[in-house]
Amino acid sequence: MRIELIMTALAGFAGGLAGTLWGGMVSAALLARRPELRAAGWRPDSGWRVLHTAALHGLCGAAAGLLFWLGWGLAAFTGTPWFVVGATYGVLLWFATALPALALLALRLPALRAAVVVMAVEALVATLSIGLLCAFVWHRAA
Repeated sequence: MRIELIMTALAGFAGGLAGTLWGGMVSAALLARRPELRAAGWRPDSGWRVLHTAALHGLCGAAAGLLFWLGWGLAAFTGTPWFVVGATYGVLLWFATALPALALLALRLPALRAAVVVMAVEALVATLSIGLLCAFVWHRAA
């Protein structure tokens, strides 16, 4: 039981790091092209900011892995392929965590809507990665 917990938390951490990779390669390039963001004070990522982002994504991914483990790997999905379970968990994470915060930000600060869309896609990539990796580890352990 302990090994499944550790492996699921590590899988969540790795999924969170996939979000950091997406953020550094795709989101940063898209955000750098938006002149209205520079006027609002946007700055390109520095080494320290990337390190802090990686730690934050990793820790949040590990917490999501713990949540997946506590939910017994979404036990209600019996007979369902692991990747469907993982994608479902990732989308549910996104709807429950990132979407409300980003949607409220877009509603309150219309000038940042383009940035919010980029960040929403980044969060979706991270949560899908977390879900798929957690479900894969859970499937392999079963």
